[in-house]
Amino acid sequence: MGFLDKMKDAAGKAAEGAKHATAVGKEKIEDARLQKKIGDLCQEIGALVVAKKRNEAPADADSQIDAKVAEIAELEKQMESNSADAGSDDKPADDKPAEEAAS
Repeated sequence: MGFLDKMKDAAGKAAEGAKHATAVGKEKIEDARLQKKIGDLCQEIGALVVAKKRNEAPADADSQIDAKVAEIAELEKQMESNSADAGSDDKPADDKPAEEAAS
C-alpha cells in the first residue's frame, strides 16, 4: 500500500468518525428537546391536578390528563428508539487509530 493510499484510508476513517460524532450530537439535541417536552407536559398535568383539588378544573380534566400521560409515553418511546438506533447506526467500521490501520 502506497503512501497516498494510506492517506486516503486515514482521511476516509476520519470522515466516518466525523459523521458518527455529528449523528450522536444530533441525537443528544433531539433527546434534550423530547425531555423538555416531557417536562412541560408534567407541569401541565400538575396544574390540572392542583385545579382539580381546588375544584377549579375544567370538566374534561381527567381526559386531558390521560391524553398528556399518553403523549409522555409516546415521547419516551421515541427517546428509547433514538438510543437503540444510535447503538447500531453510523458507527465507524474500524475503531483502530489511523497509525495502527496503516501498518
